[in-house]
Amino acid sequence: MKEKMQTFGKAMLVPISLVAIGGLLLGVGGAFTNEATVSALGINWESYSSTFIFNIFEVIKSLGDAIFGNLSILYAVGVAFSLAKQEKGWAAFSAVVAFLALLATMSTLLAAQGVSVENTTVEALIESGTDPLQAAKHAALYTTELGFFTYRTGVFGGILMGVLVSLIHNKFYKTKLPTALAFFSGTRTVPILSLISGGVLGIIFYFIWPFIGSLFSDFAEFVTKTGLFGTFIFRTSYEMLVPFGMHPLLSLPMHWSDLGGSMVVDGELVVGNAAIQLAQLASPGSEKLLVRAFMAGMGVINFAIFPAIALAMYKTALPQNKKKIAGLLIPTIVSTMLFGITEPILFTFLFIAPWMYFFIYAPIAGLAEVVTEFFKVSIFQGNLKDWLPFFLRPEKLNMWPYLFIMPVFFIVVYFLFKFLIIKFDVKTPGRELEQSTVKLYSKQEYNEKIQKDKNTENTLAVNIIEALGGRENIEDVDNCVSRLRVLVKDPSLVASDDVWNNQLGALGVIRLKKGVQIVYGAKVSSVAVEVREELGGY
Repeated sequence: MKEKMQTFGKAMLVPISLVAIGGLLLGVGGAFTNEATVSALGINWESYSSTFIFNIFEVIKSLGDAIFGNLSILYAVGVAFSLAKQEKGWAAFSAVVAFLALLATMSTLLAAQGVSVENTTVEALIESGTDPLQAAKHAALYTTELGFFTYRTGVFGGILMGVLVSLIHNKFYKTKLPTALAFFSGTRTVPILSLISGGVLGIIFYFIWPFIGSLFSDFAEFVTKTGLFGTFIFRTSYEMLVPFGMHPLLSLPMHWSDLGGSMVVDGELVVGNAAIQLAQLASPGSEKLLVRAFMAGMGVINFAIFPAIALAMYKTALPQNKKKIAGLLIPTIVSTMLFGITEPILFTFLFIAPWMYFFIYAPIAGLAEVVTEFFKVSIFQGNLKDWLPFFLRPEKLNMWPYLFIMPVFFIVVYFLFKFLIIKFDVKTPGRELEQSTVKLYSKQEYNEKIQKDKNTENTLAVNIIEALGGRENIEDVDNCVSRLRVLVKDPSLVASDDVWNNQLGALGVIRLKKGVQIVYGAKVSSVAVEVREELGGY
């Protein structure tokens, strides 16, 4: 079960690769199509707004809107593609077919009952005698997507459609039919079945979605009513799921569905706290970003908590190892701040002392989220890469509380982890007596190293396959932002953690029955590509 859940979590991360670039496009486009921002730069708005450059920035903004306005189908395609074991292109194509069938079916059934755009607006419902609060909840059930007026199934509907298509694809992509129907055999069977399945799911959704939609609304209302306690539970639970690769199961619905709340931005209803913040970023208005987006705490984690832990590791290292440890920790923390790649530092103490991760770090991360929400910090995500487009619209941000929140957390976490490391003699990096040999290299040795580096990735891929028990032991290979995720037939054939950490450059290994996750940090994408190319057909 765990390996299936981590595979599912990995699949949900596929469309996220577009979110970062989409946010950047919205930020840049929104900033330079906003009158207040442009005027603040000393540019005459009247003359500028009629120029070709202004139109270019409008296009840039629309490219970002194209991503965030179509996350549902992107998830349907991404999940189906990721979960398909073979012939992934056919799975992705079938997901598009199924998703269109889903929308068309719901749209047709709603129209048959006289439900339309005109009579489902908040204003129309209030005029018909509906209570304003109930009118808002009811109106939130509907949307127009890809030209179809339908229920607002959002990312949830896309994910469910993607999973359904992947199950159909994996079972029927090798189907053999009688000679007369041979043209429809194999992979051609899948889009036909997916079309039918999309229609069937559309009928089911037509009847049950009002109930499901109300559950989303009720849960969002529960989170709102529980206030800071709910915030603490969310962030702490999220961090505890990270080691198992299942954190997307919690964060993505919150970011992109009704679970994260809803808000009207520039006359359009937007659902999900991340979607709301990005819509606010692109809006020409000057309102602040949504505070309760469960993101501001990530800034404290990346800029205060992890650096404090790293400093505690450095300070408690043996004197002869400190220079080497500094060389390891400094680039790690820089990558955390710049790109939000936290797993190298996170897994270092997770594998050395899991109790420190689950019982010390995770609650502290939850507390950071609570404190930032209390002081109304509003920012998207927690690293400079994601902050950059938002810096172009500073009037929408509230980051000033970071100036005292981050130092407080840094000091407290530093002294706490330093005390715990010394008190319990935790063998963090640099506290071992052994250290690698340090020497000067000759020109010949340097040239040999350069030549060896040219073949490192390919050699690494071959060694990884061998360490996984050989290609015949591998069922599926994929990756997320920092881990190589593999399903194997026989876990006992997978090499020991020492082999992965000491010979294959891994930062950690997670074993979930038939699921193996090897942490490689930021370079994992290139490693995964090399492994898949070496295997062929993955």
